[in-house]
Amino acid sequence: MSPMIVGHRGVAGLYPENTKASIQAAIELGLQWVEIDVQPTKDNILVVCHDHTINRCSDGKGRLDSYTLEELRQFDFGGWFSPEFKGEPIFTLQELIELAVAHGVGLNIEVKVDKHDVAKVATQLKAQLDNCPLPQDKIILSSFSHGIMRQLHQNCPGYKLGVLSERLRKRDWQLLKEIGAFSCHLNFRRLAKRDVEQLKQAGYQVWSYTVNNPRRLKHLNNLDAVFSDFPNRFIG
Repeated sequence: MSPMIVGHRGVAGLYPENTKASIQAAIELGLQWVEIDVQPTKDNILVVCHDHTINRCSDGKGRLDSYTLEELRQFDFGGWFSPEFKGEPIFTLQELIELAVAHGVGLNIEVKVDKHDVAKVATQLKAQLDNCPLPQDKIILSSFSHGIMRQLHQNCPGYKLGVLSERLRKRDWQLLKEIGAFSCHLNFRRLAKRDVEQLKQAGYQVWSYTVNNPRRLKHLNNLDAVFSDFPNRFIG
């Protein structure tokens, strides 16, 4: 069976990543799931953005968490990609959830932390999820940070947890067991067939990133899902 295709940051190859335009494009393609990144603003509102600075994906500069949401709204998060997306605002997690609910789309929420207090971020996310109209089985929480994954395990019971890693390591195995993870998300360039078989045998789903050429999946056709910037290449 072919793996499920997950829109990476929406349809990041054709639209400005992590914006409403990009998520809407994934919905219009008929995708069941999208992956996005969240982190807190200065005033502790979770917004959808991958980098810890806004330099690459907006016309602003500096760390995202040095700005309030109102300040971030002044920047353009689309024009960097193409003039046709000029004026695209930063997307909040709340706005994303509302869009996902309206269209029945599942969300893989990757939590981005570096200098952040992981307990505080997990608490913020829990508060938002406590009032979330999207069913729990339509949400996967993931991160490269083992610290935040442990906090999410404690704070967000009932949610599917995905351990993110560049390659499968002993410490990843330990975390998968410790938090009762649903899935393991690995870089397809460093993913061996044996890793997939062992993970699935242990009861974990295996999701792999970021696959933009369908032909690269020949030796990995037993994956449960793949993330792609160009999900349109896998359809039809």
